[in-house]
Amino acid sequence: MAFLEGPSPKQEEFIKQELGEGPGDLERGLRDLHSMCAANPYLPQPEALDTNLLKTFLRGCRMDFERARKKLETFCYSRSRYRDLFEHRSLNEPPLNDVCKFLDIVPLPKLTDEGLRVTIFRVRPNYPESSSDILAAVRAVLLICDVRLRDETLIAGDVFIWEATHVRASIAARVAAAAGAVRRSIQLAQAAYPQRMRRIHVVGAPALVASSLNLMRACVNEKVRKRYYLHDKTEELLEHIPARVLPVEWGGEEESIEVLNRKWRRRVDEMRDYLRDLSELCDVTPDTLYDNDIYGAVGSFRKLDID
Repeated sequence: MAFLEGPSPKQEEFIKQELGEGPGDLERGLRDLHSMCAANPYLPQPEALDTNLLKTFLRGCRMDFERARKKLETFCYSRSRYRDLFEHRSLNEPPLNDVCKFLDIVPLPKLTDEGLRVTIFRVRPNYPESSSDILAAVRAVLLICDVRLRDETLIAGDVFIWEATHVRASIAARVAAAAGAVRRSIQLAQAAYPQRMRRIHVVGAPALVASSLNLMRACVNEKVRKRYYLHDKTEELLEHIPARVLPVEWGGEEESIEVLNRKWRRRVDEMRDYLRDLSELCDVTPDTLYDNDIYGAVGSFRKLDID
């Protein structure tokens, strides 16, 4: 059962103004996306796409229909282009169950006062070295993203928290070895997912992961690079995020990361059929569609636009 909470009535009014959503815009946008899918033989038929997913695309693109069409098209085509990133659609079965010993991926239930959704990425203490498979971690992150697209409510944007206190020296080499998958996932996050990235908080990052952090920053545009915040301790997050949103072990009032992580793993399994169907949406996309780079600029992710 989905447990992401939506905005209050006052927040809803503010968020719609922020997104430029007027009366009837959502219905017009849905008709527009349905028409696009119906006219393209390589996209799923309109009835195959969940309505809430389409709403999330429209709102994540600030009701810009052209931008929403382009992102949805890229989202569908990427299922065929990068099949390796969308394999293994469960966090409770091999091989992704192993990466859960390494990384917690936890979107928090409550929104901030600004209407932002906070997602925690926490490297677990005492993780087995064998579990720190970066490609598997990328697949797990995209898996949670797909569930969120289905479950998300009206939000103003995203806040990501990377808690890296327990990262070991070996992780830098693993990230470097999987640099292609990391770049593709960041590229997809910008080009194929309707995100409005507002802030990225990195907590407790040791010097040894500086190269990995620089890789991530190099893959986003200048606007996003300015939204990085570095912290020594999780307590500093309370200066930016209300206590009612943050987990209890970080001085907040929400359930612990461990409890929320278990809930998310159950939610992913509840969505098994939906996720399988989502992975198969564009399984027959011909390679000729990739003659022109669908992401705008080959190898130059920083040119991609993001709010």
